[in-house]
Amino acid sequence: MTGFSGRTDARFVVPLTHRIDMPDSSTIRLEVFSDYTCPWCYVGWARLTKALAQLPPGMSVEVDWRPFEIHPEVPLSGMPVEDLGYPPDVWARMQDALKANAAAEGLDVGKRPKVSNTHRALLAGAWAQQERSQLFSAFHERLFGGYFAEGRDLGDPEVVNDLAVSVGIDPDEMSAAIDGGAWEHALWQATADAREMGITGAPTFVFDRRFAASGAQPVEVLLRAFDSALATRHGS
Repeated sequence: MTGFSGRTDARFVVPLTHRIDMPDSSTIRLEVFSDYTCPWCYVGWARLTKALAQLPPGMSVEVDWRPFEIHPEVPLSGMPVEDLGYPPDVWARMQDALKANAAAEGLDVGKRPKVSNTHRALLAGAWAQQERSQLFSAFHERLFGGYFAEGRDLGDPEVVNDLAVSVGIDPDEMSAAIDGGAWEHALWQATADAREMGITGAPTFVFDRRFAASGAQPVEVLLRAFDSALATRHGS
């Protein structure tokens, strides 16, 4: 898997070698490993949102977003997209595919002048999920949209702060929490867990630590995976 994988086939739902026993419950734990400059994470989150809205009665899912830095080598100032190493014709085809898939989900994709360093943005997302859970989804989507639709540099602290303000988050409170290093553990732990489960790219959806699906999976694949997770719990 890579950060720019767009694979969307049920064959990529694979069992994990590192598994845990989950309680006998109708609540499924879904971990989503993703990064804000990963285009298929942008599309994949929209598809997940649609899948969650279509869950059958009696089934619930606890979504745990895991910050996964796909390009830690990117400097704080960012780098040109050309430095990702894709030949121009390949890059053009990738962008066409992204725009088509994004449009199908009602998402905008504009010109991105550079690849952002997302380290601080990921910390901000982790903090918001834990400390401002009622605002997390809106902030999460604003970070994606700020980069892909508006071409804003998520490596710029002022950009991340501005996106936080747009959903009602106090940027001073957020900055005080994440800029002192207290939330580095969230990124470190997600990276360690991904390594233990053999995850090397994003997006990756992990169901109950039993199996995983890579790429921006279609809604129907996610729904089948939820059914499989619940059936596995009940031994059927």
